[in-house]
Amino acid sequence: MQHPEMRQTVFGQVLAELIESRGLEVTPFKVGKIAEQSGLDGWKVLGRMADAGAEDPGDLGGLADVLGLSESERLELAYAYSFEQRLEETLAENTNE
Repeated sequence: MQHPEMRQTVFGQVLAELIESRGLEVTPFKVGKIAEQSGLDGWKVLGRMADAGAEDPGDLGGLADVLGLSESERLELAYAYSFEQRLEETLAENTNE
């Protein structure tokens, strides 16, 4: 597996699998290009793939469109992103108590 750092989060794992399922490579350059095509900042997408606490890349709808995701794949990606983000927020809240 190339670039394991891009699979450090559930979002990163799911996104990498979806990209690979379309016959594309999961490299920083390729993911950055896909993100740009979808109207997102490639560095922010890469950051979220590596760290759930990284800056929010924005609306993932364009990314789903560029990849041609099915409705179930869109939900899978959204859940991976949303629940992981909520987990990070909960952990941060509990740490600050």
